[in-house]
Amino acid sequence: MKGLVLGISGSFRRGGNTDYLLLKALEIFKERKFNAEFIALRDYEIEYCKSCRKCLEEGKCIINDDMTRRIAPLLLKAKIIILASPVYFDNVTALMKTFMDRTWWLRGKLRYKIGGGIVVGRGYGLDTALQAIHNFMLKHEMIICHRGIRCRAFEKNEAAKDETALKDIERMVNALSALTQIMPDNEYLE
Repeated sequence: MKGLVLGISGSFRRGGNTDYLLLKALEIFKERKFNAEFIALRDYEIEYCKSCRKCLEEGKCIINDDMTRRIAPLLLKAKIIILASPVYFDNVTALMKTFMDRTWWLRGKLRYKIGGGIVVGRGYGLDTALQAIHNFMLKHEMIICHRGIRCRAFEKNEAAKDETALKDIERMVNALSALTQIMPDNEYLE
């Protein structure tokens, strides 16, 4: 296998448009012999970051929840990380933002992982939400090699009709998987 692709959905809707597009991307990665894992943040107990800064002393987050026990180890193992979120009030969902905040202790440990973003909404806020995802990745010094997926959808199954988004999914998978071919396997480049 070519490495782990971790797809993280910040959608509250099970089987909604965001999940549909993210699962579509993961399906293509699987066809290309990548391991692919789907995480729906709604299914995990993730507390808010309390800015206690204990991670500076401990070297890890001291909150004992699903983020620390289950999701963080997968983030560290993944070669590619794709974040997907519906757009709520011109930005990512509270689920996605809570996830992002809780990665503060991983500073420097996600460096050079390959990142992609998917956002779904009625139109307003698509760019703002995608920018939030890209800013998260840049803060972690991840590599972004695709502009991201912007899908205009709201009603159930509407994303399946957005031909541009579906074509862009294929383009994003092409870009992210191609980059794995030229990136060395060492965990961190210094």
